[in-house]
Amino acid sequence: MIAMNEDTLTPGALEGIRVIDMADTNAVYATKVLCDLGAEVIRIEPPGGDPMRKVRPVDEETGISAFYAFMNTNKRSVTLDLDSAEGAALFRKLVASADIVVESEMPGRLAALGLSYEDLGPDKPGLVWSSITPFGSTGPRSKWKADDLISQAMGGFMNLSGLPEREPLKLFGEQSCFIAGLHAASGILIALWHALASGEGQYVDVSVHEAIAHTLESAIQVYTIEGRVRERLPRNDEAGIGMFPATDGEIFVYANMNMITRSWFNLVKVLKRAGVAQAADLDDPKWQDPVFRRTAEARDIVRRIVGEFTKNKSKYQNYNELQGANVLSAPMSEIGDLFNNPQLKFLDWFVDQPIGGKPATWPGPAFRLSETPRRQPGPVRPPGEDNAAIFEELR
Repeated sequence: MIAMNEDTLTPGALEGIRVIDMADTNAVYATKVLCDLGAEVIRIEPPGGDPMRKVRPVDEETGISAFYAFMNTNKRSVTLDLDSAEGAALFRKLVASADIVVESEMPGRLAALGLSYEDLGPDKPGLVWSSITPFGSTGPRSKWKADDLISQAMGGFMNLSGLPEREPLKLFGEQSCFIAGLHAASGILIALWHALASGEGQYVDVSVHEAIAHTLESAIQVYTIEGRVRERLPRNDEAGIGMFPATDGEIFVYANMNMITRSWFNLVKVLKRAGVAQAADLDDPKWQDPVFRRTAEARDIVRRIVGEFTKNKSKYQNYNELQGANVLSAPMSEIGDLFNNPQLKFLDWFVDQPIGGKPATWPGPAFRLSETPRRQPGPVRPPGEDNAAIFEELR
C-alpha cells in the first residue's frame, strides 16, 4: 500500500495504484478515469475477448471499435475464465496484488464462485472494491439487466428530454456509462483516500439507476412540494428564446424576461443599433407581459425580427456580437466546429494518436491537474496481450 507523504508525488495522480477492471459498457468510464489519472489498469476479458470490442462503430479495416478504444486505451489486457479453477486462482492472485477492483458482474455471480468482496476482502484489508450494476447489488431488481436506453427511461431522464409534443427522447450515446462512471470514480477515489489514510478498504456499491435519477435537477422536489410533474419544454417556449439562422448553421439565443431580465433589453438594444426593421416595436410594454410572450404570435414576431439580424452572419460572428452586448447566446456546434473552436485550440485540447495504425484524433482532458498530468491516449491492446507478463509476475 502507498503511504501518503511528499515523496509519493508522481507523474500521474494514481501512479503506483493497480486497478482490476471488469466493468461493462454501463460503467467502463469509471476505470477510464482512473487510468487517465495514471493508475495501472488491468482489464480482464473472457477467453473469447471482450464483447465491448464489437460495440459500433467498428472500423472495417482494423476491426477496432471506436467505443472500446476510447474507453480502454492504455489499459493492460488479460484473458481469464473465472469459471475454471485455474482462472479463479489467477483472479485471487490478481486481486491480492491490486488496490482497487471494479466489476459489473450480475449480483451473486462472483459470490457463487467464491470470488466476491466478502470472500477476498478480508485477505486484503485496504482493498477498495466497487460493483457498478444497473440497479445495485441488493433489492428486488438487483438482478435485472439494463442498457443505456432502459436506464435513461427508468431513471426519469427521458421524461424530461425532447419536445413536449413528441415522445420522450434518449440522449445520444452511452450517457449512462458516463454518468454512472463519474459517480463511481468519485466514490472509488474517496474510498481510496480513506484506505491510504487508515489502511481500511471498503465496498463501493453503485447503481446506474440511482446515478441517472440523480440528474433530474429539481424534478423530484417539484413533484413532492408542488404536486406536479415537470414537463418537457418547447424549443421556443418564450419569445426571445430559441434557435435563429446563421450563414453556417444556427445560433441559440436566450433573451427572456424572467431569469435574467436584462438579456431581453440588451437584445433589443443590439437590434435597434443594427437598424433591424421593426426592432423599435419590441420596446412596447406588451413585451413585458409573460402571457403574451408565450403566444405563437409573439414567438413568430421575434423569430422574424431576430432572424433578420442573425441570418447574414456566421454563428461565431453572431455569438461574439451578442455575448459582447451581454445577451446569452451560443453557436450550435457540429462535430467539425469543435476543431475550429478558438478556446479548444488555445488549450491544445485535441490529441493525435493512431488507432490500429490509422491516424485518429482523440478528445482532450476533461480536467487538468497542475502537478500530476493526465495520461495521454496510447495503443489499444489486443485481448490477452499481457497474459504472459502479468501471470508470470503473480507466480
